[in-house]
Amino acid sequence: MNKDILLGFLHFVLIAAFQVFILNGLNIFGYFNPMIYVWFILMLPTNTPKWLGLILAFLMGFTIDIFAGQVGFHAAALTLIALIRPLFITIFFSGKDIETNLRPSIAEMSLSTYLPYITSLVFIHHFTYFTIEIFNFSEFFLTLLRIICSTIITTLLILLCDYLFIHKRKI
Repeated sequence: MNKDILLGFLHFVLIAAFQVFILNGLNIFGYFNPMIYVWFILMLPTNTPKWLGLILAFLMGFTIDIFAGQVGFHAAALTLIALIRPLFITIFFSGKDIETNLRPSIAEMSLSTYLPYITSLVFIHHFTYFTIEIFNFSEFFLTLLRIICSTIITTLLILLCDYLFIHKRKI
């Protein structure tokens, strides 16, 4: 158990540092804003208690907000993802995967299951984040374009990181 806690803390620090020091300054053409920190919540084990997911999501979002100089946009959007994540787990995972300590990844699941799982939650996150950030319907289509472009770049970045850093569990 201590190994899992240490590994989780290491994931938290590395993902937050990558987001803060590299990706926060990256805004490609004004439409592509990669937000890899969402991956931290998406890859929590399927049997993670809901209360723990909410706390971890808030802490990750709050950390990103502090370094980005914002007032809770990331924390609110990521906490919403942690709140609805159990519903998506029941939709995309089988009963035995939910009960075990399965960590969602391409190595543990097929790409045909993993891709819709991350894409839908990343889209909801980005929709929430950009809606709170803009808080105005006058630029609806521009905001929708930012949401779609950022969802695509974030999903591709999560898939790349998943391929590079998550390995098949040895049985």
